Amino acid sequence: MYILKNAWKNLRRNKGRNFMVLLIALITLTSVTLSFSIKTISDLAITRYKNNFGVQANITVDWEKFNHEIPPAEKVNADGSISVEQNYELSAPGLADYLKYADSQYVKRTLYDASVAFASDTLIPVPNNLRPGAEIIDIGGMTLDELKKFFHEDEAGLKEIFGSTEELQKVMDTKRNCIGTLWGFTDISLLTDFTEGKRKLEQGEFPAEQGECIVSTVFAEQNNLETGDTISVSGPNKADTEEITLKVTGIYADYFSEASAAELGMVYADVITTFDTIMDSGFHDISINDATFILNTPDSVPLFLKEIHHKGLNEYYTLAYSTEDYESNTKPLENISRIAKVFTLSASVAGAAILLLISFFNIRERKYEIGVLRAMGMKKTDVVKGMVYETLILMFISFTFSVFLGFVLTKPMAAALLGNLNEVNKTLPPAAILFSAVISLAFSVLAGVCSLLAVMRHEPMWILVERN
Repeated sequence: MYILKNAWKNLRRNKGRNFMVLLIALITLTSVTLSFSIKTISDLAITRYKNNFGVQANITVDWEKFNHEIPPAEKVNADGSISVEQNYELSAPGLADYLKYADSQYVKRTLYDASVAFASDTLIPVPNNLRPGAEIIDIGGMTLDELKKFFHEDEAGLKEIFGSTEELQKVMDTKRNCIGTLWGFTDISLLTDFTEGKRKLEQGEFPAEQGECIVSTVFAEQNNLETGDTISVSGPNKADTEEITLKVTGIYADYFSEASAAELGMVYADVITTFDTIMDSGFHDISINDATFILNTPDSVPLFLKEIHHKGLNEYYTLAYSTEDYESNTKPLENISRIAKVFTLSASVAGAAILLLISFFNIRERKYEIGVLRAMGMKKTDVVKGMVYETLILMFISFTFSVFLGFVLTKPMAAALLGNLNEVNKTLPPAAILFSAVISLAFSVLAGVCSLLAVMRHEPMWILVERN
């Protein structure tokens, strides 16, 4: 206790010199605290952007590889002309495939755009305003004989028209009372017709929960629907005997040109709902129109591509992706974090060098004092303790004020450097306080080492003789 009291008295006796040490330590620790805070906040913002955005990737055909390895074949027609045909048919991934691909450690989340036709005995279809002779004929549900008569083809010709036996069977299994299409999305940002101005929500709100939907003004007028009403629909396949009930949460208007609108009766019957509603409907013949995989990082792209090929994706498919949004959101923050890291290191080294220099001159001035104390019988360890206590007291005061300034200045500095990132906590991070405490302790240890070397280096009588 006596050594500690004496250390406090020594600090008060040498106010000018100790104030200079205190000021330098305060400036250094405040700089270190603020720069480390900015680095920590930048890293948190980068993590937040990576978690929210990631890299968008879509499955697409690698036409360069496909045409190189399977070039189109030339065919000589009966009239002597030559046509080019591609005999290899690429099978597109289906709903089950996309769900299988999405189950991956490299995928953060998946945005889906799905659709399925719906049937109803209670809803009235929207008519097409077409001139006589140009009516749209729905072939869904026709028998094989009806299809042969309609297309003037035999069964083999029908298979060629529809692409496969399965597609032909799907047409014959379709209900006669299909009157529209259910569109399901995982995110309203995928509703490009609305972002491009072709459609506009006039009443209510977009579907947010399972079992909600919006309908067009034309469809609503045709069926006397208002927001809050419910509709019952079933799937397009004859095997879809169960109905689902949808609540109308909004009504949208179509802004197609008059010429194209006359031919889009079925488009007016588009009912927009959530992806989960379609997935849990149990309907047959659900189609995935688009699936966007949000991958963790750009490095995940080749790994994910390798994985989905291993899961059965045709080798002629690849991933189309862009890192533009990812880099535009993270690059500036990475630069700020890097600069803050360099500044933290520079401030720490510069502060340590200045404090060591001051400690060196301080010990030279106090060499006679050390000699007197040693001549009076004070142990070397006690002398070192006294000088270390002095440094610790100065560092504790500097650390306390630097933390206070950190709390005051971190928020405005972070706001100026990082912009309007309201979702990122801009207060002084606990890690910055801990780092500042470690730097304070490191400065104290360095000063203590200087004191120890000074005391251990010279004998007291030599110090007193040299002073005389």
